[in-house]
Amino acid sequence: MVVSGEFKFLGVEKRNGFKDPAQTFYVLGLGQGLDSLRCYINAEMYGKYSSLVPYSDVIAELDYNPVSGKVALRAIN
Repeated sequence: MVVSGEFKFLGVEKRNGFKDPAQTFYVLGLGQGLDSLRCYINAEMYGKYSSLVPYSDVIAELDYNPVSGKVALRAIN
């Protein structure tokens, strides 16, 4: 199910894996009111969204899977 909403862009971060430090993970943060959402993204999205200014207003498109309860980022406009 695809949903969209208005969020504050909190930023992106590049992390090394805990078990395998050679593996790299990319994380994007979104906030809305008192709630926050951390989404794992790929390297292409990291490069695309790292130029956004933190705490700017964005409209994010999310893919929600009600069976697993997972939320994945599709795009930021």
